[in-house]
Amino acid sequence: MRFVATIIWAFVLSAVAAFVLSSMSGDPYDMSIVIVMTIIFSLGIWTLSAVLPKGEKHE
Repeated sequence: MRFVATIIWAFVLSAVAAFVLSSMSGDPYDMSIVIVMTIIFSLGIWTLSAVLPKGEKHE
């Protein structure tokens, strides 16, 4: 479930970023850029979560 949620949020944030950047530059909206950004964001988040240490439990 963690991976599905990451992909969904990465897709939504990539779509918003691509829309804003394409409208600011005057280019047409391109869905392939959104898919590439989703893959990059998802892999980056999964890599960071694997590399960062887990928090310690306080008693």
